[in-house]
Amino acid sequence: MSERETATGDLGLVQAFVNTVDIQPGTEELADPKALREWLVARHLLGGSAPAADQSDLKHAVALREAMRSVIGGNTGSRVYPVDLATLNEAAVASRLRVRFGADGRPRLEPEVGGVVGAMGRLVATLYSAMQDEEWDRLKLCGSDTCRWAFYDRSKNHSSRWCTMASCGNREKARRFRQKKATS
Repeated sequence: MSERETATGDLGLVQAFVNTVDIQPGTEELADPKALREWLVARHLLGGSAPAADQSDLKHAVALREAMRSVIGGNTGSRVYPVDLATLNEAAVASRLRVRFGADGRPRLEPEVGGVVGAMGRLVATLYSAMQDEEWDRLKLCGSDTCRWAFYDRSKNHSSRWCTMASCGNREKARRFRQKKATS
């Protein structure tokens, strides 16, 4: 078992995108437009010959990432804000997502726009597909306000609350113990 549980397929891609920032130590994979482009190319969301990303692409990607984090938070009872839904809708519209049928006859969403905007549309389409998966509710956010890492809940009863019990879970339990002891 890995330290932090990861999903596979569309769920895994959504999780990987949301986790391009690790809030607690403050590490950011998408530190600049070049890093964004490299991340998208590595995951086959953007062709290697696509033009370079710019600061507005990066800003859009970060906003989309946080909107996706918000939607995942809905699986743990957090409120999904209208601004996050608007961000997702705007990315879908900007990339001109359309239903297309593949050679196997199965439908999928594909952007009509290329470049980074199209890649963001592919991420929205992946989110849509992941949300149709019966395992969607297993993708959660860590219950620690200072973490908010997206993790895949492998517990039998879907009751995990932290990305790892060893770090965030233990810190939260210790905090509650100290609070309880202080009020006794």
